[in-house]
Amino acid sequence: MKPSEWKPPVIAVIGMGAGPQWLGGLALEWIGAAQILAGSARHLAQFDEHTGEKLFFKSPLSDSVEEIGRVSNTRRIAVICSGDPLFFGIGKTLAKRFGGERLVIIPNISSVQTLCAAICEPWDSAEAVSFHGQRGEGDMERVLEILQRGRKAAVLTDPQHTPQWIARELIQRGESQCRLIIGEDLGTESERVRSFLPSEAACLEFSPLNVLLVKPGSQVAGADLAGAPQRVFGFTEDAFERDAGMITKMEVRAVVLASLQLEQGQVLWDLGAATGSVSIEAARIARLQQVFAIEKAPARHAKLLRNLEKFGASRVKAICAEASGALAALPSPHRVFIGGSGADLGAILDTVSQRLLPDGIVVQTAVLLQTLERSTAFWKNQGFEVSIVQLQVNRSVPTGKELRLEALNPVFILSARRKCAG
Repeated sequence: MKPSEWKPPVIAVIGMGAGPQWLGGLALEWIGAAQILAGSARHLAQFDEHTGEKLFFKSPLSDSVEEIGRVSNTRRIAVICSGDPLFFGIGKTLAKRFGGERLVIIPNISSVQTLCAAICEPWDSAEAVSFHGQRGEGDMERVLEILQRGRKAAVLTDPQHTPQWIARELIQRGESQCRLIIGEDLGTESERVRSFLPSEAACLEFSPLNVLLVKPGSQVAGADLAGAPQRVFGFTEDAFERDAGMITKMEVRAVVLASLQLEQGQVLWDLGAATGSVSIEAARIARLQQVFAIEKAPARHAKLLRNLEKFGASRVKAICAEASGALAALPSPHRVFIGGSGADLGAILDTVSQRLLPDGIVVQTAVLLQTLERSTAFWKNQGFEVSIVQLQVNRSVPTGKELRLEALNPVFILSARRKCAG
């Protein structure tokens, strides 16, 4: 559709980019053809010479959306917004309310593009998070997940979740070495782009018109993760600080993680966590609500803490305690991995069976036949569906100029799931 063909009830939604100087000829044609301009007072002030009426956004925004709908039935109305209307903008709200067939979207550059252009930083590897109208804690978890995967997080703030608030959250959650690029008043005469550590930004004030690019710290982006910051899982044992033999081998870990069938927002218990390799990789492959890694040996717990710091695994909480005594204080789990238990096995199984949420899954590794037999009998007696995988791994090792295969200890992987009613 051309502006000359515009008839109600079509609504034009115009992105201004970083300011009116970014408006192209087509956008200006649509604005010129509008009988009414709708937008914030800041945006509409840029169009004082427009002869049409002005409809100023009010709170709650839903009231303005309904008014736009009523007016658009009889008159040509153009909605003016910053950035790109469909990049965390009002375009999504209008499309959901009125349907895409009633909208003409004129896109523009987003604030993220503008910031990245100002510092000559490619933004195709950044993932965006908006705090507008959202719960800060959940969005902060999303930022942390992005950083932990070695990627950049582009952050759109709001009056409650300011750059200094985000900086303080990053410090509290162990991301004090990341880098914050903060753009203020982009596209205006007061534009300012600066780079900070979280500790530097936490005590400063910034313009309300800002956007952030958060870059992962060296502990994630560098060679500490075996030169593979983008890798989600599949780290060799050498990537973790560990006691000899006290780690779930990479091949076993892969089967365990697949068997857990992790889903977003779940709680995972990792009992007998040792190095935390399962907890760490579980948190990397799924946006879990929380992971609790329980390890009773103080020396191994200390290594576990260092591994969590190394991998930036802020969603994993390490607990140094006997599992049977620590579980009562934890939220009920959707998934449980039992990698070690010792003499505590009976108490652990009893507690897990009582606390596991509906449709929960327990995955347990065992080397001894007695452990496998005891656990299998327990879960069957509790009415769980049980499946067992026996995993035998052979790894190649050099023999002179040749290779031979060397066997690792066979491992049983037991999965237990409560039978569906009926």
